[in-house]
Amino acid sequence: MTTSAGTTWARDHLPLYQRNRDGLNSILLALILLALKRQPSLIRFSKSSIAAKQLALDVHESISQDDIFHFPQNRRNNGKNLLLLILDRKDDPITPLLSQWTYQAMVHELLGINNHRVILRDAPGISRDLHEVVLNAAQDDFFEQNQHSNFGELGEAVKILLEDYQRHQNTSQNLNSIEDMQNFMEKFPEIKAKSHTVSKHVAIMGELARLVDVCALMDVSQFEQELACQEDHNTQWRELVEKLQSVKIKIPDKLRLGLLYALRYENTGNIPKIKEYMRQGGVPDDMVLLLDILLRYAGTKARGGGGGNGRAGNGGAGSGSDTSSGGQDLFGNRDVFTKITKNFMTSVQGVANVYSQHVPLLMGTINLITKGKLRESTHPTIVKSNMNLGMSMSSSAVPQEIIVFVLGGVTYEEATKVHDFNQTNKDGVKVILSGSTIHNSTSFLEELREL
Repeated sequence: MTTSAGTTWARDHLPLYQRNRDGLNSILLALILLALKRQPSLIRFSKSSIAAKQLALDVHESISQDDIFHFPQNRRNNGKNLLLLILDRKDDPITPLLSQWTYQAMVHELLGINNHRVILRDAPGISRDLHEVVLNAAQDDFFEQNQHSNFGELGEAVKILLEDYQRHQNTSQNLNSIEDMQNFMEKFPEIKAKSHTVSKHVAIMGELARLVDVCALMDVSQFEQELACQEDHNTQWRELVEKLQSVKIKIPDKLRLGLLYALRYENTGNIPKIKEYMRQGGVPDDMVLLLDILLRYAGTKARGGGGGNGRAGNGGAGSGSDTSSGGQDLFGNRDVFTKITKNFMTSVQGVANVYSQHVPLLMGTINLITKGKLRESTHPTIVKSNMNLGMSMSSSAVPQEIIVFVLGGVTYEEATKVHDFNQTNKDGVKVILSGSTIHNSTSFLEELREL
């Protein structure tokens, strides 16, 4: 960290900042620079974040001064522009607070994923060999194919997996000759591995379904999406109070609903009332205090925007808008036209889309980059001045690759959206997503407590 950062922020957050800086340098070195032998042509950062600016400056300095980052140009890389984009979690606190409905994200939210491992020992009726299982796309073909599938698609895929295994079992039972036995023994490791794969995914699917039912998550999630994506204060206030008073809604979910309401309606004057309703609903005082912490960390005065131009559009956060650069960008434009458009799209797309209306702010920022419209006023540029690249890139130019690093962590929802973006744009801009950690709502709130 440079001496110019000698502030209260630097003093209080120096160890965490240094871990982020070292982590980003490692990502650049290991994943990109040594593999592609290229430096970033441009470094941009979220202007609202002191930490993002400082990290951008420090990474720029590291690349400028360390010879290991310097590569000769070759034809393969000629004209290929690489953008490093440094963002801050506080600009989008909504995404890590939402219930998830794709496989990998659901598992992380409801069960937790730690170093590819998932603990199932507390699930009812789970056999001992499934107390701890591994979910790794590099080792599990089914997970690789379905990690981004929604809950409905996942149920169909697990059913097909189970039926396929049963056909294998029926075939292996017909051992009428020595040749049949030899063939069976040759395939036995594969059959045994498939048996564990089937048992693992059936067990995980069953536990996810149980938790969705026990925690009334379909009802909770629908309201979360409304808070994140729609502006209807009177209706949402009544529903929030009902849910905070309901015995069917679990305490952690009451907390998340209160936080989402506070972020959207921070300036209505209802925050003290919400705190009281939360306490009456059984939310402990230490959890209620998180409302104040969250608003200090990521309220309208603290967070930045997605870098839009103030007009309604597609692909932004919350409402799917790439609107103004202020704090309200998190929820998109609040004008009448935007509301009418949202209501129309919801009615056309149907009930199946109720649980997936939200689009992370990150995607709006990426879409603006691909159009050359990400503004310097919201995401300034650090141009390489002393780097031996021999090529420059203007801030309005569209890069061929973007490395996104999110201070404060990313989510699997964002990873799924980036995956979908890359799949849709195979011949266009490629995005690599990284961050200081992978959050679910629990880990995000734990970090808030430490602020």
